[in-house]
Amino acid sequence: MRFIQLAFLGAVLSVSSIQNVQAVSITERAGNNFRTAANNREFNLNKSNVNPSQFGLLRTYNFDAKVETQPLILENGAGSDDLVIITTMKNEVIGINARTNATIYKVKLGPEVSSADMDLWKHTPTWGISATPIIDASTNTLYVAAWLRKKPNDNRFRDYWVFALEPTSGALKSSPVRIFGQSQEGNGCWFNDADAVFFDHNGKHQYVYPKLRAGLALTGNHGLVLAFAANGESFRGGRKNPHGMVVAYDTRALLGRSGFSREPGIFCATSFNAWGAGIWHAGGAPVTEGDMIYVATSNGTSNNGSVDLAESMIKLRFVPSIGGARPVLEKVDYYKAFLDERTSGSGCLWDDNQSEVSCGRADFGKAGADWDFGSAGPLLVPGSSLLLQGTKDGIIYSLDKFNLGRNERFKWLMSKPPLVASYHGGDVNENWDRVQHLNRSLPCPPPSSSDHHWFMPCGDPQFNRMHHIHALAFAQRDQLGGIVYVWGENANLKTYNFSTLGGALPSFRAEGSELASSNMGSPGGMPGGLMMVSSKPSTKSSFPHAIDFGSAILWAVYPKYGDVNKGFAEGQLVAYDATTILSGKKMKRLYRTGDDVRGGLGTMSKMIPPVVANGRVYVMIYRVGNVDHCSAPDNQLKVCSQLKIYGLK
Repeated sequence: MRFIQLAFLGAVLSVSSIQNVQAVSITERAGNNFRTAANNREFNLNKSNVNPSQFGLLRTYNFDAKVETQPLILENGAGSDDLVIITTMKNEVIGINARTNATIYKVKLGPEVSSADMDLWKHTPTWGISATPIIDASTNTLYVAAWLRKKPNDNRFRDYWVFALEPTSGALKSSPVRIFGQSQEGNGCWFNDADAVFFDHNGKHQYVYPKLRAGLALTGNHGLVLAFAANGESFRGGRKNPHGMVVAYDTRALLGRSGFSREPGIFCATSFNAWGAGIWHAGGAPVTEGDMIYVATSNGTSNNGSVDLAESMIKLRFVPSIGGARPVLEKVDYYKAFLDERTSGSGCLWDDNQSEVSCGRADFGKAGADWDFGSAGPLLVPGSSLLLQGTKDGIIYSLDKFNLGRNERFKWLMSKPPLVASYHGGDVNENWDRVQHLNRSLPCPPPSSSDHHWFMPCGDPQFNRMHHIHALAFAQRDQLGGIVYVWGENANLKTYNFSTLGGALPSFRAEGSELASSNMGSPGGMPGGLMMVSSKPSTKSSFPHAIDFGSAILWAVYPKYGDVNKGFAEGQLVAYDATTILSGKKMKRLYRTGDDVRGGLGTMSKMIPPVVANGRVYVMIYRVGNVDHCSAPDNQLKVCSQLKIYGLK
C-alpha cells in the first residue's frame, strides 16, 4: 500500500494516488497532527444527500469488551475495501472490513488489568488499550500502547508496553518495548517506578502508576509521543503521588533498526515533591509540528515557576536518538493559565512536604478545584501561530505558539481575546471575577456591536453556568482563518468566525438547536458534543487544509441527557450544514438519529468523536448489562461496545 501525504499533514490524513484519488485514510485522533478534526477529502457525503431519506444506519459490529479509542480507517486496507481498526480495553486489536463487516484479524497483545482498585465510577471492568493508536504512513506501522499485567494471575503488577504492528494484519513488526525510566529534568519523577508495590491496610493497592488516555502522536523527526495522566488523584506511599508525563520514543528504534536507543525521552510536568498536572485531553492527542509537541495539563501544583506546570500549556522539542543515545524531550516554553492560585495549606500536600505550591484554584480538599486547563486537546490552526485550547472554565484560550507567555500573564497574555463558550459555576462572584481579571487588559467590542452580547467578559454568562469544553473542531476557509466549532457541557453547539490576522476579533456566527445533557445542573453532563468536519477540498483556496464551504458538514455526538462520565446516557448523532446560517443565527440541521425509521443512537461512548471517511460515518456506543457476548470480572458491571456504521442507503 502506498501513501502520498498532503503538504502540511505530515503522514497523517493520507490520500492514495493509485486506487482512488478521492479516498482517504484517517490514521490518528482528530484526523491530523494539528487536531483540527477536519477531513477535506470527503467526496461522497454532502449537504444534498445527508438526510433521513437517503442517509442512515448501514450495519453494526459488537465487541466483547469496552472500547475507549477512536476508530482508525485505512483506505483499501482490506483488499479493495476500507479497513476499520478498533482497539479494546481487553488489549485487543481488531481489523474489520468496512463494507462486509467481516473480521479480518483479531490480535490480543497481553493480559488486561482488572479495574477493581481504580474504577471510580464502577463501569470500566478492565483496563487495557485506552489511548487511540496511530498509523505511521511512512513506514506502514500501527503503534499501540497497552497496559498489561506482568503475571497473568496477579493484578498488582502492571506495565505499559508499546507495540509496532503491521496495520492490515496486526502482526508484530518488532519486539515490544516496556515503558520505564526516569524523567530528564532531574526532578525525581519515575515512570513505573521499578517493581514497587505499596499496600494499603487491606493489602490490595499498589503504587499508583500513570494512566494513558490521550491519543498517540508522531513528530516529523521520528518521534512517537505518549502523554499520561494519573491512575487516581490520591496519595499513596512510595513516590507520594502520580505526575503528568510525556514519553517519546525514536520510531526507528521501535522498528528494531540498529544504532538507535530503545529507551524513551521522559518529561515530568511536576517535581518529585508535588503532584498532578495530568495530560488526558479528553482522549485527544498532543499537537505536533515538526519536532515540536504541545500538551495541556490539568489540576495539580502549579506556582513554582517553571518547575510545577499544572494547568498549563507546555511546548516540548523532541530530539531523536543520535549515535545510540537516549532521545530527549526539551522544555521550550509554557503558559500558566490561572492567576488566583493558592499556596499550600492544611491538607494540601503531605506532612513532610514544605514546598510553596498551589493546591489548585480553590480549597476543595487535597486535589484542589477540578478546573482542568487540559480538559480538551490543543488545536493548532494550520499555517498560523495560533494555538487554541478549550478548558473546564468554558474559555477557548488563543495562544501564540512562538511565545506562550510563561508567567507573564498580563504582559503577553494571549494573541487574541478568548472565545467563551460559557462560563462558570460554583461561587459565581469568585469565578466571574477570575474571568474579568484574566481579560482586564483586553478590549471589549463597543456596545453597539452585535458581538457585545456574547463576548465575555463584556456580557453576562449564559444561564449563569460553567460549560466544560472537551473538544474543538476547525473548518479552514484559507490561511487567513475559518470557523471554530465548540459544544460545551449543558450548552448548544456554537460556531465562531476566527481570523489569523492580528487585531481581528473572533465573532459569533451561529448555533445549533440541541442542548447537551439538558437535564443536568452545571457543571455536569459530560462531555458536551464531540465533533468532526467533512467536506471536499476548497475550490477557492490552494491551501492544503482549506475546505469547500458548499459541501461542508459538521458531525457530532452528544448526550441528550445525563452524564457519560459518571454514568451512562442516551446519545445522538447529528449532522449540521457546517457553513449556512439561518435566520436568528441558527444552523441548518441535515440529519439526526431518532428522526428516521431506524431509531436513535444508543448509549453514548464517553470520549469518542464520530469519524467520517469515504462515504461512511463511524460511531462507537456502549452496550451495558446483560447483553450478548459481554463479560466482566466478578461483581462488576458488564460494559461492552458496538461500532455503528452510517452511510448512504
